Amino acid sequence: MMKPVELAKQLAKSLAESEEYQNYKKFKGILDGHEAAKTMLEDFRKKQWELERKKLNGDKLVGLYEEELRKLSEVIGLSPYIRDYLMAEYHFAQIFSEVQRIIGEAVNLPSPDEVFKEGNNRQ
Repeated sequence: MMKPVELAKQLAKSLAESEEYQNYKKFKGILDGHEAAKTMLEDFRKKQWELERKKLNGDKLVGLYEEELRKLSEVIGLSPYIRDYLMAEYHFAQIFSEVQRIIGEAVNLPSPDEVFKEGNNRQ
């Protein structure tokens, strides 16, 4: 029987060699080569985090921030560099998330969704 660390190394190698990860790296490299698009995406992500923080703090102007973010997402969606990168990132994240779910189930860890539901039920 193989040791878990050895299997993890094989899994890591498999993920790194996957088409999804290779596409992610390719489109990240392309995005990194276009400073304006890269900066636009970084700003968008900062605003996403800011919106989440405002929601958690009960900010009454959340609707205005959400509208601003929606408009900004339309703008960044027009950039093929950002669009291609985000799609590649999404596809790799799906694979990675599935691997985490499978491992979590095997060792009986609750999924992030279950943890979130439990946290909300305590309030």
